[in-house]
Amino acid sequence: MIRKIQLRQFRNHKDIELTFEKPFVYIDGPNGSGKTSILEAIYFVATTKSHRANDEKEMIQRSEPFTHVKIWTDDDRYEVIFSKTGKRALINGVEKRKISDFIGHLRVVMFSPLDLDLIKGAPQTRRQFMDLEWMQLHKTYLRYLNTYKQVLKQRNSLLKKIHIEDDYTFLNILGEQLFEVGIEIINERQKMIRELNQYFKVVYQRFSSHEVELIYEPDVDEKAFKAHLHKNQKQDILYQSTLAGPHRDDFFIRFNGFDAKSYASQGEQRLMVVCLKLALL
Repeated sequence: MIRKIQLRQFRNHKDIELTFEKPFVYIDGPNGSGKTSILEAIYFVATTKSHRANDEKEMIQRSEPFTHVKIWTDDDRYEVIFSKTGKRALINGVEKRKISDFIGHLRVVMFSPLDLDLIKGAPQTRRQFMDLEWMQLHKTYLRYLNTYKQVLKQRNSLLKKIHIEDDYTFLNILGEQLFEVGIEIINERQKMIRELNQYFKVVYQRFSSHEVELIYEPDVDEKAFKAHLHKNQKQDILYQSTLAGPHRDDFFIRFNGFDAKSYASQGEQRLMVVCLKLALL
Protein backbone atom coordinates (compact mmCIF):
# COMPACT_ATOMS: atom_id res chain seq x y z
CA MET A 1 0.00 0.00 0.00
CA ILE A 2 0.99 3.65 -0.36
CA ARG A 3 2.61 4.88 2.85
CA LYS A 4 3.59 8.41 1.92
CA ILE A 5 3.39 10.87 -0.95
CA GLN A 6 5.30 14.10 -1.49
CA LEU A 7 4.37 16.75 -4.06
CA ARG A 8 6.64 19.61 -5.06
CA GLN A 9 5.39 22.35 -7.37
CA PHE A 10 2.51 20.19 -8.55
CA ARG A 11 -0.58 22.20 -9.56
CA ASN A 12 -1.49 24.36 -6.53
CA HIS A 13 0.72 22.38 -4.12
CA LYS A 14 4.05 24.11 -3.47
CA ASP A 15 5.48 21.42 -1.19
CA ILE A 16 3.31 18.97 0.75
CA GLU A 17 3.81 15.55 2.29
CA LEU A 18 1.02 13.17 3.27
CA THR A 19 1.37 9.98 5.31
CA PHE A 20 -1.14 7.11 5.14
CA GLU A 21 -1.48 4.55 7.91
CA LYS A 22 -4.46 2.56 6.62
CA PRO A 23 -5.18 0.85 3.28
CA PHE A 24 -8.46 2.76 2.84
CA VAL A 25 -8.33 6.55 3.16
CA TYR A 26 -10.32 9.55 2.00
CA ILE A 27 -9.07 13.06 1.37
CA ASP A 28 -11.22 15.86 2.75
CA GLY A 29 -10.98 19.59 2.18
CA PRO A 30 -12.74 22.68 0.80
CA ASN A 31 -13.25 23.25 -2.91
CA GLY A 32 -10.09 24.34 -4.67
CA SER A 33 -7.75 22.99 -2.00
CA GLY A 34 -6.15 20.45 -4.34
CA LYS A 35 -7.80 17.13 -3.46
CA THR A 36 -8.10 16.04 -7.08
CA SER A 37 -4.52 17.15 -7.71
CA ILE A 38 -3.31 14.67 -5.08
CA LEU A 39 -5.12 11.84 -6.86
CA GLU A 40 -3.77 13.08 -10.19
CA ALA A 41 -0.24 13.03 -8.75
CA ILE A 42 -0.62 9.38 -7.68
CA TYR A 43 -1.91 8.49 -11.14
CA PHE A 44 0.94 10.48 -12.69
CA VAL A 45 3.63 8.54 -10.82
CA ALA A 46 2.02 5.20 -11.71
CA THR A 47 1.54 5.93 -15.43
CA THR A 48 3.73 9.03 -16.09
CA LYS A 49 0.58 10.63 -17.55
CA SER A 50 -2.24 12.89 -16.38
CA HIS A 51 -5.79 11.55 -16.40
CA ARG A 52 -7.28 14.99 -17.08
CA ALA A 53 -4.78 17.38 -18.71
CA ASN A 54 -4.49 17.66 -22.47
CA ASP A 55 -1.28 19.61 -21.94
CA GLU A 56 0.68 17.86 -19.19
CA LYS A 57 2.74 20.99 -18.57
CA GLU A 58 -0.34 22.28 -16.73
CA MET A 59 0.72 20.02 -13.84
CA ILE A 60 3.82 22.14 -13.28
CA GLN A 61 3.06 24.99 -10.90
CA ARG A 62 3.01 28.35 -12.63
CA SER A 63 6.37 30.13 -12.88
CA GLU A 64 8.21 26.97 -11.73
CA PRO A 65 10.61 24.99 -13.95
CA PHE A 66 9.55 21.48 -12.89
CA THR A 67 7.35 19.30 -10.70
CA HIS A 68 8.57 16.39 -8.57
CA VAL A 69 6.32 13.70 -7.07
CA LYS A 70 7.46 10.87 -4.79
CA ILE A 71 5.48 7.88 -3.54
CA TRP A 72 6.61 5.47 -0.85
CA THR A 73 4.98 2.03 -0.65
CA ASP A 74 5.64 -0.81 1.79
CA ASP A 75 8.64 -1.90 -0.27
CA ASP A 76 9.74 0.79 -2.72
CA ARG A 77 10.02 4.50 -3.50
CA TYR A 78 8.78 5.78 -6.86
CA GLU A 79 9.35 9.27 -8.20
CA VAL A 80 8.81 11.22 -11.38
CA ILE A 81 10.46 14.55 -12.19
CA PHE A 82 8.76 16.44 -14.99
CA SER A 83 10.05 19.63 -16.59
CA LYS A 84 9.30 21.37 -19.84
CA THR A 85 12.16 19.43 -21.41
CA GLY A 86 11.04 15.92 -20.42
CA LYS A 87 10.45 13.31 -17.71
CA ARG A 88 12.72 11.32 -15.43
CA ALA A 89 11.43 8.25 -13.58
CA LEU A 90 13.21 6.60 -10.66
CA ILE A 91 12.67 3.54 -8.47
CA ASN A 92 14.51 3.54 -5.14
CA GLY A 93 16.72 6.35 -6.41
CA VAL A 94 17.76 4.52 -9.59
CA GLU A 95 16.71 6.23 -12.81
CA LYS A 96 15.08 4.08 -15.47
CA ARG A 97 16.60 4.53 -18.90
CA LYS A 98 13.20 4.10 -20.54
CA ILE A 99 9.83 5.23 -19.22
CA SER A 100 8.47 1.88 -20.42
CA ASP A 101 10.71 0.16 -17.84
CA PHE A 102 9.05 2.23 -15.10
CA ILE A 103 5.38 1.80 -15.97
CA GLY A 104 3.65 -1.17 -14.37
CA HIS A 105 5.53 -1.29 -11.08
CA LEU A 106 2.91 0.82 -9.28
CA ARG A 107 -0.55 -0.13 -10.53
CA VAL A 108 -3.54 2.19 -10.24
CA VAL A 109 -7.19 2.22 -11.29
CA MET A 110 -8.66 5.71 -11.59
CA PHE A 111 -12.33 6.58 -11.04
CA SER A 112 -13.37 9.93 -12.48
CA PRO A 113 -16.53 11.74 -13.65
CA LEU A 114 -14.94 11.65 -17.10
CA ASP A 115 -15.15 7.84 -17.13
CA LEU A 116 -18.66 7.99 -18.59
CA ASP A 117 -16.84 8.74 -21.86
CA LEU A 118 -15.93 5.05 -21.92
CA ILE A 119 -19.50 4.57 -23.12
CA LYS A 120 -20.52 7.92 -24.58
CA GLY A 121 -17.20 9.29 -25.81
CA ALA A 122 -15.05 8.90 -28.90
CA PRO A 123 -13.27 5.64 -29.83
CA GLN A 124 -9.93 7.22 -28.91
CA THR A 125 -11.02 7.30 -25.25
CA ARG A 126 -11.75 3.59 -25.26
CA ARG A 127 -8.48 2.75 -27.04
CA GLN A 128 -6.58 4.72 -24.41
CA PHE A 129 -8.41 2.79 -21.70
CA MET A 130 -7.46 -0.57 -23.25
CA ASP A 131 -3.87 0.46 -23.78
CA LEU A 132 -3.28 1.99 -20.35
CA GLU A 133 -4.75 -0.89 -18.38
CA TRP A 134 -3.07 -3.64 -20.40
CA MET A 135 0.37 -2.04 -20.62
CA GLN A 136 0.51 -1.78 -16.82
CA LEU A 137 0.33 -5.58 -16.75
CA HIS A 138 2.28 -6.48 -19.87
CA LYS A 139 5.51 -4.70 -20.81
CA THR A 140 5.55 -6.49 -24.18
CA TYR A 141 2.28 -4.78 -25.10
CA LEU A 142 3.77 -1.38 -24.29
CA ARG A 143 6.68 -2.15 -26.63
CA TYR A 144 4.23 -3.14 -29.36
CA LEU A 145 2.37 0.15 -28.92
CA ASN A 146 5.53 2.26 -29.03
CA THR A 147 6.80 0.47 -32.13
CA TYR A 148 3.43 0.76 -33.87
CA LYS A 149 3.21 4.49 -33.16
CA GLN A 150 6.73 5.07 -34.51
CA VAL A 151 6.13 3.12 -37.73
CA LEU A 152 2.69 4.68 -38.21
CA LYS A 153 4.19 8.15 -37.84
CA GLN A 154 6.86 7.28 -40.44
CA ARG A 155 4.31 5.88 -42.86
CA ASN A 156 1.94 8.83 -42.52
CA SER A 157 4.84 11.22 -43.01
CA LEU A 158 5.80 9.40 -46.21
CA LEU A 159 2.19 9.45 -47.42
CA LYS A 160 2.27 13.24 -47.27
CA LYS A 161 5.34 13.36 -49.52
CA ILE A 162 4.89 10.52 -51.98
CA HIS A 163 2.92 10.72 -55.23
CA ILE A 164 0.69 8.06 -56.77
CA GLU A 165 3.09 7.54 -59.68
CA ASP A 166 6.15 7.13 -57.39
CA ASP A 167 7.86 3.88 -56.41
CA TYR A 168 6.18 2.17 -53.43
CA THR A 169 9.15 0.10 -52.21
CA PHE A 170 9.74 1.97 -48.94
CA LEU A 171 5.99 2.38 -48.40
CA ASN A 172 5.60 -1.41 -48.67
CA ILE A 173 8.45 -1.97 -46.20
CA LEU A 174 6.76 0.29 -43.66
CA GLY A 175 3.46 -1.41 -44.40
CA GLU A 176 4.93 -4.83 -43.61
CA GLN A 177 6.42 -3.52 -40.34
CA LEU A 178 3.10 -1.94 -39.41
CA PHE A 179 1.24 -5.15 -40.17
CA GLU A 180 3.52 -7.35 -38.07
CA VAL A 181 3.28 -5.26 -34.90
CA GLY A 182 -0.35 -4.28 -35.57
CA ILE A 183 -1.47 -7.91 -35.52
CA GLU A 184 0.25 -8.36 -32.15
CA ILE A 185 -1.70 -5.37 -30.78
CA ILE A 186 -4.99 -6.76 -32.07
CA ASN A 187 -4.27 -10.15 -30.51
CA GLU A 188 -3.37 -8.56 -27.17
CA ARG A 189 -6.52 -6.43 -27.16
CA GLN A 190 -8.64 -9.49 -27.89
CA LYS A 191 -7.00 -11.25 -24.95
CA MET A 192 -7.55 -8.23 -22.68
CA ILE A 193 -11.25 -7.89 -23.51
CA ARG A 194 -11.75 -11.62 -23.11
CA GLU A 195 -10.14 -11.68 -19.65
CA LEU A 196 -11.76 -8.44 -18.47
CA ASN A 197 -15.18 -9.67 -19.60
CA GLN A 198 -15.07 -12.53 -17.12
CA TYR A 199 -14.60 -10.22 -14.13
CA PHE A 200 -16.84 -7.45 -15.48
CA LYS A 201 -19.86 -9.75 -15.76
CA VAL A 202 -19.37 -11.16 -12.25
CA VAL A 203 -19.06 -7.71 -10.68
CA TYR A 204 -22.03 -6.30 -12.58
CA GLN A 205 -24.30 -9.20 -11.59
CA ARG A 206 -23.86 -8.21 -7.95
CA PHE A 207 -25.73 -4.98 -8.64
CA SER A 208 -28.09 -5.73 -11.53
CA SER A 209 -29.90 -8.55 -13.32
CA HIS A 210 -29.32 -7.04 -16.78
CA GLU A 211 -26.96 -8.78 -19.19
CA VAL A 212 -23.74 -6.99 -20.14
CA GLU A 213 -20.75 -7.89 -22.28
CA LEU A 214 -17.68 -6.12 -23.62
CA ILE A 215 -17.44 -6.35 -27.40
CA TYR A 216 -14.10 -5.66 -29.08
CA GLU A 217 -14.37 -4.07 -32.52
CA PRO A 218 -11.05 -4.26 -34.37
CA ASP A 219 -10.98 -1.89 -37.33
CA VAL A 220 -9.77 -4.75 -39.55
CA ASP A 221 -8.95 -8.42 -39.20
CA GLU A 222 -5.56 -9.86 -40.15
CA LYS A 223 -6.45 -10.58 -43.78
CA ALA A 224 -8.12 -7.21 -44.40
CA PHE A 225 -5.29 -5.29 -42.71
CA LYS A 226 -2.63 -6.92 -44.88
CA ALA A 227 -4.73 -6.38 -48.01
CA HIS A 228 -5.24 -2.69 -47.23
CA LEU A 229 -1.55 -2.00 -46.64
CA HIS A 230 -0.51 -3.61 -49.94
CA LYS A 231 -3.45 -2.89 -52.23
CA ASN A 232 -4.84 0.45 -51.04
CA GLN A 233 -1.69 2.56 -51.14
CA LYS A 234 -3.26 4.98 -53.62
CA GLN A 235 -6.17 5.62 -51.29
CA ASP A 236 -3.82 6.25 -48.36
CA ILE A 237 -1.70 8.58 -50.52
CA LEU A 238 -4.83 10.49 -51.55
CA TYR A 239 -5.86 11.01 -47.91
CA GLN A 240 -2.23 11.32 -46.72
CA SER A 241 -3.00 8.96 -43.85
CA THR A 242 -3.13 5.24 -42.99
CA LEU A 243 -6.86 4.55 -43.15
CA ALA A 244 -6.92 1.08 -41.57
CA GLY A 245 -5.34 -0.56 -38.55
CA PRO A 246 -5.54 -0.93 -34.76
CA HIS A 247 -5.14 2.84 -34.35
CA ARG A 248 -8.83 2.91 -35.35
CA ASP A 249 -10.04 0.08 -33.07
CA ASP A 250 -12.95 0.41 -30.66
CA PHE A 251 -15.03 -1.55 -28.17
CA PHE A 252 -18.51 -1.14 -26.72
CA ILE A 253 -20.64 -2.54 -23.92
CA ARG A 254 -23.54 -4.69 -25.05
CA PHE A 255 -26.50 -4.11 -22.72
CA ASN A 256 -29.33 -6.65 -23.00
CA GLY A 257 -28.24 -7.30 -26.58
CA PHE A 258 -27.88 -3.65 -27.61
CA ASP A 259 -25.21 -0.95 -27.52
CA ALA A 260 -25.28 0.62 -24.03
CA LYS A 261 -24.48 4.02 -25.54
CA SER A 262 -27.93 4.19 -27.12
CA TYR A 263 -30.09 1.85 -25.05
CA ALA A 264 -28.97 2.19 -21.41
CA SER A 265 -30.06 5.03 -19.14
CA GLN A 266 -27.42 7.38 -17.74
CA GLY A 267 -27.73 5.70 -14.35
CA GLU A 268 -27.21 2.28 -15.91
CA GLN A 269 -24.25 3.61 -17.89
CA ARG A 270 -22.65 4.93 -14.71
CA LEU A 271 -23.12 1.57 -13.00
CA MET A 272 -21.49 -0.23 -15.93
CA VAL A 273 -18.48 2.07 -15.84
CA VAL A 274 -18.07 1.62 -12.07
CA CYS A 275 -18.28 -2.16 -12.46
CA LEU A 276 -15.79 -2.05 -15.31
CA LYS A 277 -13.30 -0.22 -13.09
CA LEU A 278 -13.96 -2.58 -10.17
CA ALA A 279 -13.25 -5.51 -12.48
CA LEU A 280 -9.73 -4.16 -12.93
CA LEU A 281 -8.91 -4.30 -9.22
